[in-house]
Amino acid sequence: MERIFEWDDIPSLDDDKEDWGFRLTEPLGNRAIFRIEKEEIPRMYAVSKVLVRIATVERIHTGTLLDISAGGLSVNLPVSLEEDLPVKVGFYLGSVKIISKAFVKHSRMIGEHYSTGVKFVDLDPESAGYINGLYASLITNHIDINLQLQR
Repeated sequence: MERIFEWDDIPSLDDDKEDWGFRLTEPLGNRAIFRIEKEEIPRMYAVSKVLVRIATVERIHTGTLLDISAGGLSVNLPVSLEEDLPVKVGFYLGSVKIISKAFVKHSRMIGEHYSTGVKFVDLDPESAGYINGLYASLITNHIDINLQLQR
């Protein structure tokens, strides 16, 4: 029997009482170049990590961002989530809040945590454009560095 769900059964991350908002912290180094990897996004925003909130019907989990694209993201979570589980995902990239419906695509144990991949569902075009802009920014920075080295 197929499990039926409603997106409204999952709590809103906008109304979440726990403080997980944008905070500036000490810079960790220069802006990353070319490829977005788990260390590069926090460096772009001068934070130690990017927190991601994943809400299921039962509870809200907090993890750290590992990887991102306009199609989805990977997050390091303390628990395993069931494949194809509908969730809501929320996080800040800099001061930009991104919230989307999503489905869990995989959850694999790595060390003491789970690398969990989620696929966005109906990510708003503005958020998708912002995420895609990260790649353009990194590529532009990479080209600038290469031009400076060639001089």
